[in-house]
Amino acid sequence: MHMDMDAFFVSVEIKDKPWLLGKPVAVCGDVSKRSVIATSSYEARKCGVHSAMPVFKAIKICPNLILLKANHKKYAEISEKIISILYSYCPSVETSSIDEAFLDLTYTVKNFEEAELLAKKIKTEIIKKLGLPLTIGISSNKLLAKLASKIGKPNGLKIILPEKTKSILKDTPVEMISGIGPKTSEILKEKFNVHTLGELKKIPLLTLSSVFNSYALFLYNAARGIDRNPVMPDYEKTQAKSVGNSITLPFDTDNMEYLKKVLEYIAFKVAGRLREKRLYAKNIILVVRFSDFRTKTKRMKIRPTNTGKTIYLASLCILKGIKTRKKIRLLGITASDLIGSPALNLFDTSKAEIKNTIIEETMDKIKAKYGENLVTFASIYEAVKKEAIKPLSFPETYRT
Repeated sequence: MHMDMDAFFVSVEIKDKPWLLGKPVAVCGDVSKRSVIATSSYEARKCGVHSAMPVFKAIKICPNLILLKANHKKYAEISEKIISILYSYCPSVETSSIDEAFLDLTYTVKNFEEAELLAKKIKTEIIKKLGLPLTIGISSNKLLAKLASKIGKPNGLKIILPEKTKSILKDTPVEMISGIGPKTSEILKEKFNVHTLGELKKIPLLTLSSVFNSYALFLYNAARGIDRNPVMPDYEKTQAKSVGNSITLPFDTDNMEYLKKVLEYIAFKVAGRLREKRLYAKNIILVVRFSDFRTKTKRMKIRPTNTGKTIYLASLCILKGIKTRKKIRLLGITASDLIGSPALNLFDTSKAEIKNTIIEETMDKIKAKYGENLVTFASIYEAVKKEAIKPLSFPETYRT
Protein backbone atom coordinates (compact mmCIF):
# COMPACT_ATOMS: atom_id res chain seq x y z
CA MET A 1 0.00 0.00 0.00
CA HIS A 2 1.18 3.53 -0.84
CA MET A 3 -0.40 6.38 1.11
CA ASP A 4 0.05 9.87 -0.31
CA MET A 5 -1.49 13.00 1.19
CA ASP A 6 -3.02 15.30 -1.45
CA ALA A 7 -1.23 18.68 -1.79
CA PHE A 8 -0.26 18.17 1.85
CA PHE A 9 1.10 21.60 2.86
CA VAL A 10 -1.71 23.42 1.04
CA SER A 11 -4.37 21.07 2.47
CA VAL A 12 -3.12 21.78 6.01
CA GLU A 13 -3.28 25.54 5.38
CA ILE A 14 -6.77 25.35 3.81
CA LYS A 15 -8.02 23.36 6.83
CA ASP A 16 -6.95 26.31 9.03
CA LYS A 17 -8.14 28.87 6.47
CA PRO A 18 -11.29 27.36 4.88
CA TRP A 19 -11.98 30.52 2.88
CA LEU A 20 -9.07 29.47 0.60
CA LEU A 21 -10.92 26.34 -0.56
CA GLY A 22 -11.32 26.23 -4.34
CA LYS A 23 -8.75 28.98 -4.94
CA PRO A 24 -5.27 28.79 -6.51
CA VAL A 25 -3.01 28.50 -3.46
CA ALA A 26 0.69 27.69 -3.13
CA VAL A 27 3.02 27.18 -0.17
CA CYS A 28 6.61 28.37 -0.46
CA GLY A 29 9.64 28.88 1.75
CA ASP A 30 9.32 32.65 1.54
CA VAL A 31 6.65 34.77 -0.13
CA SER A 32 9.38 36.79 -1.83
CA LYS A 33 9.80 36.28 -5.57
CA ARG A 34 13.19 34.57 -5.02
CA SER A 35 11.69 31.56 -3.27
CA VAL A 36 10.34 28.39 -4.89
CA ILE A 37 6.98 26.63 -4.70
CA ALA A 38 6.86 23.73 -2.22
CA THR A 39 3.40 22.54 -3.24
CA SER A 40 0.27 23.97 -4.83
CA SER A 41 -3.47 23.38 -4.81
CA TYR A 42 -5.06 21.54 -7.72
CA GLU A 43 -6.61 24.82 -8.87
CA ALA A 44 -3.12 26.31 -9.11
CA ARG A 45 -1.80 23.20 -10.87
CA LYS A 46 -4.40 23.68 -13.61
CA CYS A 47 -2.69 27.01 -14.31
CA GLY A 48 0.69 25.27 -14.57
CA VAL A 49 2.01 26.00 -11.06
CA HIS A 50 4.04 23.07 -9.73
CA SER A 51 6.59 22.13 -7.06
CA ALA A 52 10.13 23.56 -7.37
CA MET A 53 8.89 26.34 -9.69
CA PRO A 54 10.37 29.77 -8.85
CA VAL A 55 7.75 32.03 -7.25
CA PHE A 56 8.22 34.78 -9.83
CA LYS A 57 7.35 32.32 -12.61
CA ALA A 58 4.33 31.02 -10.69
CA ILE A 59 2.98 34.56 -10.25
CA LYS A 60 3.58 35.27 -13.94
CA ILE A 61 1.50 32.32 -15.17
CA CYS A 62 -1.09 32.60 -12.36
CA PRO A 63 -1.50 36.30 -11.36
CA ASN A 64 -4.23 35.54 -8.79
CA LEU A 65 -2.10 32.92 -7.02
CA ILE A 66 -2.33 33.13 -3.20
CA LEU A 67 1.09 32.56 -1.61
CA LEU A 68 1.52 31.24 1.93
CA LYS A 69 4.75 30.84 3.87
CA ALA A 70 5.51 27.25 4.87
CA ASN A 71 5.12 26.22 8.52
CA HIS A 72 7.29 23.10 8.68
CA LYS A 73 6.84 22.58 12.40
CA LYS A 74 3.07 22.33 11.96
CA TYR A 75 3.41 19.98 8.97
CA ALA A 76 5.81 17.72 10.87
CA GLU A 77 3.44 17.47 13.86
CA ILE A 78 0.51 16.49 11.61
CA SER A 79 2.73 14.02 9.72
CA GLU A 80 3.52 12.26 13.00
CA LYS A 81 -0.21 11.90 13.70
CA ILE A 82 -0.76 10.41 10.23
CA ILE A 83 2.06 7.88 10.66
CA SER A 84 0.71 6.99 14.10
CA ILE A 85 -2.67 6.16 12.52
CA LEU A 86 -0.94 3.98 9.90
CA TYR A 87 0.92 2.06 12.61
CA SER A 88 -2.36 1.36 14.36
CA TYR A 89 -3.40 -0.67 11.29
CA CYS A 90 -0.09 -2.18 10.15
CA PRO A 91 3.23 -2.78 11.98
CA SER A 92 5.35 -2.48 8.81
CA VAL A 93 5.40 1.20 7.75
CA GLU A 94 8.10 2.98 5.75
CA THR A 95 7.82 6.76 5.66
CA SER A 96 9.29 7.90 2.35
CA SER A 97 8.63 11.62 2.95
CA ILE A 98 6.67 13.92 5.26
CA ASP A 99 3.44 13.12 3.39
CA GLU A 100 4.04 9.65 1.92
CA ALA A 101 4.38 6.14 3.31
CA PHE A 102 4.49 2.52 2.17
CA LEU A 103 2.81 -0.29 4.13
CA ASP A 104 3.72 -3.96 3.75
CA LEU A 105 0.39 -5.76 4.14
CA THR A 106 1.80 -9.29 3.67
CA TYR A 107 0.94 -10.35 7.22
CA THR A 108 -1.88 -7.86 7.80
CA VAL A 109 -4.46 -8.89 5.18
CA LYS A 110 -5.20 -12.12 3.29
CA ASN A 111 -6.04 -10.69 -0.14
CA PHE A 112 -6.71 -7.55 -2.18
CA GLU A 113 -10.34 -7.38 -1.01
CA GLU A 114 -9.20 -7.10 2.61
CA ALA A 115 -6.54 -4.60 1.57
CA GLU A 116 -9.21 -2.40 0.00
CA LEU A 117 -11.32 -2.51 3.18
CA LEU A 118 -8.25 -1.59 5.22
CA ALA A 119 -7.50 1.33 2.90
CA LYS A 120 -11.05 2.65 3.29
CA LYS A 121 -10.72 2.50 7.09
CA ILE A 122 -7.42 4.39 6.99
CA LYS A 123 -8.84 7.07 4.68
CA THR A 124 -11.93 7.48 6.85
CA GLU A 125 -9.93 7.85 10.06
CA ILE A 126 -7.42 10.35 8.66
CA ILE A 127 -10.19 12.47 7.11
CA LYS A 128 -12.30 12.28 10.29
CA LYS A 129 -9.49 13.06 12.75
CA LEU A 130 -7.36 15.44 10.70
CA GLY A 131 -9.71 16.68 7.97
CA LEU A 132 -7.12 16.14 5.23
CA PRO A 133 -7.59 14.45 1.84
CA LEU A 134 -5.36 11.55 0.78
CA THR A 135 -4.98 8.96 -1.94
CA ILE A 136 -4.10 5.30 -1.47
CA GLY A 137 -2.66 2.94 -4.07
CA ILE A 138 -2.51 -0.84 -3.63
CA SER A 139 -0.62 -3.41 -5.68
CA SER A 140 1.90 -6.24 -5.51
CA ASN A 141 5.04 -4.07 -5.10
CA LYS A 142 6.16 -0.53 -4.25
CA LEU A 143 6.56 0.68 -7.83
CA LEU A 144 3.04 -0.36 -8.81
CA ALA A 145 1.47 0.80 -5.53
CA LYS A 146 2.92 4.28 -6.04
CA LEU A 147 1.73 4.27 -9.66
CA ALA A 148 -1.74 3.31 -8.41
CA SER A 149 -1.83 6.26 -6.01
CA LYS A 150 -0.77 8.62 -8.83
CA ILE A 151 -3.57 7.30 -11.04
CA GLY A 152 -6.06 7.57 -8.15
CA LYS A 153 -5.36 11.23 -7.28
CA PRO A 154 -6.88 13.30 -5.87
CA ASN A 155 -8.61 11.83 -2.80
CA GLY A 156 -8.96 8.40 -4.40
CA LEU A 157 -8.30 4.70 -3.91
CA LYS A 158 -6.82 2.69 -6.78
CA ILE A 159 -5.87 -1.00 -6.92
CA ILE A 160 -3.65 -2.53 -9.60
CA LEU A 161 -4.26 -6.28 -9.49
CA PRO A 162 -1.49 -8.62 -10.75
CA GLU A 163 -3.68 -9.85 -13.62
CA LYS A 164 -4.42 -6.25 -14.70
CA THR A 165 -0.83 -4.99 -14.54
CA LYS A 166 0.09 -5.62 -18.17
CA SER A 167 -2.98 -3.87 -19.60
CA ILE A 168 -2.60 -0.85 -17.28
CA LEU A 169 1.11 -0.39 -17.98
CA LYS A 170 0.65 -0.66 -21.75
CA ASP A 171 -0.77 2.87 -22.18
CA THR A 172 0.74 4.51 -19.08
CA PRO A 173 3.09 7.46 -19.89
CA VAL A 174 6.67 6.70 -18.84
CA GLU A 175 6.84 9.85 -16.68
CA MET A 176 4.12 8.39 -14.41
CA ILE A 177 6.72 6.00 -12.97
CA SER A 178 8.64 7.36 -9.98
CA GLY A 179 12.29 7.32 -10.98
CA ILE A 180 11.70 8.40 -14.57
CA GLY A 181 12.16 12.15 -14.55
CA PRO A 182 11.70 14.80 -17.28
CA LYS A 183 15.25 14.36 -18.65
CA THR A 184 14.97 10.57 -18.95
CA SER A 185 11.52 10.90 -20.46
CA GLU A 186 12.85 13.36 -23.04
CA ILE A 187 15.75 11.05 -23.99
CA LEU A 188 13.36 8.12 -24.40
CA LYS A 189 11.20 10.19 -26.75
CA GLU A 190 14.10 11.59 -28.77
CA LYS A 191 16.19 8.42 -29.16
CA PHE A 192 13.57 5.67 -29.14
CA ASN A 193 10.26 7.44 -29.84
CA VAL A 194 9.02 5.96 -26.54
CA HIS A 195 6.09 7.66 -24.80
CA THR A 196 4.40 4.80 -22.90
CA LEU A 197 5.56 1.86 -20.81
CA GLY A 198 4.17 -0.45 -23.48
CA GLU A 199 6.54 1.11 -26.01
CA LEU A 200 9.42 1.00 -23.52
CA LYS A 201 8.83 -2.72 -23.00
CA LYS A 202 9.70 -3.36 -26.67
CA ILE A 203 13.21 -1.88 -26.32
CA PRO A 204 15.85 -4.60 -25.58
CA LEU A 205 17.89 -4.24 -22.40
CA LEU A 206 21.15 -4.11 -24.38
CA THR A 207 19.84 -1.19 -26.45
CA LEU A 208 18.77 0.71 -23.33
CA SER A 209 22.17 -0.01 -21.73
CA SER A 210 23.97 1.69 -24.62
CA VAL A 211 22.31 4.96 -23.57
CA PHE A 212 21.46 4.65 -19.87
CA ASN A 213 24.22 2.28 -18.64
CA SER A 214 23.28 0.62 -15.31
CA TYR A 215 20.07 2.69 -15.07
CA ALA A 216 18.77 0.70 -18.07
CA LEU A 217 17.88 -2.26 -15.83
CA PHE A 218 15.49 -0.10 -13.80
CA LEU A 219 13.77 1.09 -17.00
CA TYR A 220 13.58 -2.47 -18.34
CA ASN A 221 11.97 -3.73 -15.12
CA ALA A 222 9.69 -0.70 -14.71
CA ALA A 223 8.15 -1.35 -18.13
CA ARG A 224 7.19 -4.81 -16.85
CA GLY A 225 6.01 -3.67 -13.42
CA ILE A 226 8.93 -5.40 -11.69
CA ASP A 227 10.20 -4.02 -8.39
CA ARG A 228 12.02 -6.15 -5.81
CA ASN A 229 12.68 -3.35 -3.31
CA PRO A 230 11.16 -4.31 0.05
CA VAL A 231 9.26 -2.00 2.37
CA MET A 232 11.84 -0.89 4.95
CA PRO A 233 9.99 -0.26 8.24
CA ASP A 234 11.07 2.88 10.07
CA TYR A 235 12.31 0.89 13.06
CA GLU A 236 14.81 -0.87 10.76
CA LYS A 237 16.28 2.41 9.57
CA THR A 238 19.14 2.84 11.99
CA GLN A 239 20.35 6.20 10.72
CA ALA A 240 19.87 8.92 8.14
CA LYS A 241 21.52 8.58 4.73
CA SER A 242 22.44 12.25 4.56
CA VAL A 243 21.99 15.58 6.33
CA GLY A 244 21.80 18.83 4.40
CA ASN A 245 20.83 22.48 4.37
CA SER A 246 20.58 25.12 1.64
CA ILE A 247 19.80 28.81 1.30
CA THR A 248 18.43 30.79 -1.64
CA LEU A 249 20.23 34.13 -1.46
CA PRO A 250 18.17 37.34 -1.47
CA PHE A 251 20.17 38.51 -4.51
CA ASP A 252 22.47 36.89 -7.08
CA THR A 253 26.11 37.51 -6.25
CA ASP A 254 29.70 36.52 -7.07
CA ASN A 255 31.17 38.29 -4.02
CA MET A 256 33.38 35.53 -2.60
CA GLU A 257 33.71 37.09 0.87
CA TYR A 258 29.95 37.24 1.16
CA LEU A 259 29.51 33.70 -0.18
CA LYS A 260 32.11 32.38 2.27
CA LYS A 261 30.13 33.64 5.26
CA VAL A 262 26.87 32.20 3.94
CA LEU A 263 28.68 28.90 3.33
CA GLU A 264 30.08 28.97 6.86
CA TYR A 265 26.61 29.56 8.29
CA ILE A 266 25.19 26.58 6.34
CA ALA A 267 28.12 24.36 7.37
CA PHE A 268 27.44 24.98 11.05
CA LYS A 269 23.74 24.25 10.57
CA VAL A 270 24.59 20.91 8.96
CA ALA A 271 27.16 20.10 11.65
CA GLY A 272 24.62 20.84 14.38
CA ARG A 273 22.15 18.40 12.85
CA LEU A 274 24.89 15.75 12.61
CA ARG A 275 25.73 16.14 16.30
CA GLU A 276 22.05 16.05 17.20
CA LYS A 277 21.78 12.66 15.46
CA ARG A 278 25.22 11.58 16.79
CA LEU A 279 26.49 10.99 13.29
CA TYR A 280 29.75 11.71 11.46
CA ALA A 281 30.13 12.47 7.75
CA LYS A 282 32.79 11.08 5.43
CA ASN A 283 31.55 12.95 2.34
CA ILE A 284 30.68 16.60 1.78
CA ILE A 285 28.54 17.60 -1.22
CA LEU A 286 28.28 21.22 -2.33
CA VAL A 287 25.28 22.38 -4.38
CA VAL A 288 25.62 25.66 -6.29
CA ARG A 289 22.74 27.10 -8.30
CA PHE A 290 23.48 29.99 -10.61
CA SER A 291 21.41 32.98 -11.73
CA ASP A 292 20.33 31.07 -14.86
CA PHE A 293 19.07 28.21 -12.59
CA ARG A 294 21.82 25.89 -13.83
CA THR A 295 23.03 23.73 -10.91
CA LYS A 296 26.44 22.21 -10.18
CA THR A 297 27.01 19.50 -7.58
CA LYS A 298 30.47 18.40 -6.46
CA ARG A 299 31.66 16.24 -3.58
CA MET A 300 34.76 15.71 -1.48
CA LYS A 301 35.83 12.86 0.78
CA ILE A 302 36.95 13.89 4.26
CA ARG A 303 37.92 12.24 7.53
CA PRO A 304 34.83 11.50 9.65
CA THR A 305 33.63 14.75 11.21
CA ASN A 306 30.62 16.54 12.65
CA THR A 307 32.22 19.95 13.18
CA GLY A 308 31.12 23.00 11.24
CA LYS A 309 34.66 24.29 10.77
CA THR A 310 35.81 21.14 8.97
CA ILE A 311 32.65 20.96 6.84
CA TYR A 312 33.05 24.65 5.98
CA LEU A 313 36.68 24.29 4.88
CA ALA A 314 35.82 21.29 2.69
CA SER A 315 32.87 23.15 1.14
CA LEU A 316 34.96 26.26 0.55
CA CYS A 317 37.61 24.16 -1.19
CA ILE A 318 34.92 22.76 -3.52
CA LEU A 319 33.43 26.22 -4.15
CA LYS A 320 36.79 27.69 -5.15
CA GLY A 321 37.20 24.88 -7.67
CA ILE A 322 33.94 25.69 -9.47
CA LYS A 323 34.60 28.00 -12.41
CA THR A 324 31.75 30.10 -13.75
CA ARG A 325 30.98 33.56 -15.06
CA LYS A 326 27.44 33.48 -13.68
CA LYS A 327 26.43 34.89 -10.30
CA ILE A 328 25.26 32.49 -7.59
CA ARG A 329 21.61 32.21 -6.53
CA LEU A 330 21.68 29.27 -4.06
CA LEU A 331 24.23 27.47 -1.90
CA GLY A 332 23.67 24.12 -0.22
CA ILE A 333 25.73 21.59 1.72
CA THR A 334 24.92 17.91 2.20
CA ALA A 335 26.87 15.63 4.54
CA SER A 336 26.67 12.02 3.34
CA ASP A 337 28.28 8.60 3.85
CA LEU A 338 27.28 8.85 7.50
CA ILE A 339 28.51 6.64 10.32
CA GLY A 340 27.47 6.32 13.93
CA SER A 341 30.96 6.24 15.39
CA PRO A 342 34.16 7.31 13.67
CA ALA A 343 36.40 5.36 16.07
CA LEU A 344 38.73 8.34 16.10
CA ASN A 345 42.18 8.02 17.58
CA LEU A 346 42.93 11.07 19.70
CA PHE A 347 46.58 10.90 18.65
CA ASP A 348 45.54 11.14 14.98
CA THR A 349 43.02 13.90 15.58
CA SER A 350 44.33 17.44 15.24
CA LYS A 351 44.22 19.84 18.16
CA ALA A 352 42.13 22.19 16.02
CA GLU A 353 39.50 19.48 15.43
CA ILE A 354 39.30 18.70 19.16
CA LYS A 355 39.05 22.42 19.96
CA ASN A 356 36.32 22.94 17.36
CA THR A 357 34.37 19.98 18.72
CA ILE A 358 34.45 21.40 22.26
CA ILE A 359 33.41 24.88 21.08
CA GLU A 360 30.56 23.65 18.89
CA GLU A 361 29.21 21.20 21.48
CA THR A 362 29.15 24.09 23.96
CA MET A 363 27.22 26.17 21.43
CA ASP A 364 24.77 23.27 21.04
CA LYS A 365 24.06 23.31 24.76
CA ILE A 366 23.46 27.08 24.76
CA LYS A 367 21.11 26.84 21.77
CA ALA A 368 19.22 23.93 23.33
CA LYS A 369 18.62 25.93 26.48
CA TYR A 370 18.05 29.45 25.17
CA GLY A 371 17.09 29.16 21.49
CA GLU A 372 18.47 28.19 18.08
CA ASN A 373 19.54 31.70 16.99
CA LEU A 374 21.04 32.89 20.27
CA VAL A 375 24.70 32.26 19.50
CA THR A 376 26.88 32.12 16.41
CA PHE A 377 30.39 33.15 15.41
CA ALA A 378 30.90 36.92 15.35
CA SER A 379 32.44 36.82 11.86
CA ILE A 380 29.29 35.25 10.42
CA TYR A 381 26.98 37.59 12.30
CA GLU A 382 28.77 40.76 11.19
CA ALA A 383 28.88 39.67 7.54
CA VAL A 384 25.22 38.71 7.55
CA LYS A 385 24.16 41.87 9.36
CA LYS A 386 26.13 43.98 6.90
CA GLU A 387 24.53 42.36 3.87
CA ALA A 388 21.07 42.03 5.51
CA ILE A 389 20.54 38.40 4.57
CA LYS A 390 16.90 37.89 5.50
CA PRO A 391 16.73 34.11 4.87
CA LEU A 392 19.26 33.54 7.66
CA SER A 393 16.83 35.01 10.21
CA PHE A 394 19.44 36.38 12.63
CA PRO A 395 18.22 38.31 15.70
CA GLU A 396 19.45 41.83 16.45
CA THR A 397 21.71 40.86 19.36
CA TYR A 398 23.85 37.90 20.31
CA ARG A 399 25.54 36.62 23.39
CA THR A 400 28.85 35.07 22.41
